[in-house]
Amino acid sequence: MEVEVPYVLFRTRSGVYGIDGYFYPALERVEHRAALLRKMEPKPLPRELKGAYVTPDNVREILRGLALELYELTGRSFEERSKHMRRWNILRFLGIPSGYVKNLKRDEELAGRVRRALLALSIVEHVLGIKGPSDLGDLFVEPLGWAVFRLEVVNGKPVDPLYSQLYEDDAGFRRALSELLKKERGS
Repeated sequence: MEVEVPYVLFRTRSGVYGIDGYFYPALERVEHRAALLRKMEPKPLPRELKGAYVTPDNVREILRGLALELYELTGRSFEERSKHMRRWNILRFLGIPSGYVKNLKRDEELAGRVRRALLALSIVEHVLGIKGPSDLGDLFVEPLGWAVFRLEVVNGKPVDPLYSQLYEDDAGFRRALSELLKKERGS
């Protein structure tokens, strides 16, 4: 089965991209939203698509907000990991047993969070053509219109590698996909 996912096309200093207008608000993790950006052909549809959260009218604010959220998330993630490392190192230097394996697992979890947040931030920075939060003041985003991404779904799971990974990692995406499939079957 194929479902049509509405995308909003926009131009930035670095090229023409599309952002998924349907699944964007459903994702539970901010860093997953950056994955919904795709390089696309600048061929907008002549019609408007209904039922999308992201629209050509609000795409600039959505992208700006996403960048700000990711800057905040990376700062918090770094701070949380460094706080954990400081506490753990003090206990180790004082010779106080604190559970090496437990602390190592916690550090790996925090490092993974930092990596995911930084990767998402680098994607957004590249797409928007910015280098830091100060560049968001003169952000250039030109909405171009609507496009459609045809998402193939087999046995309730998406075939596209990006959406397949989101299906595995994000419960919000799974719920939204299930709702979209019910709508498609009903129409």
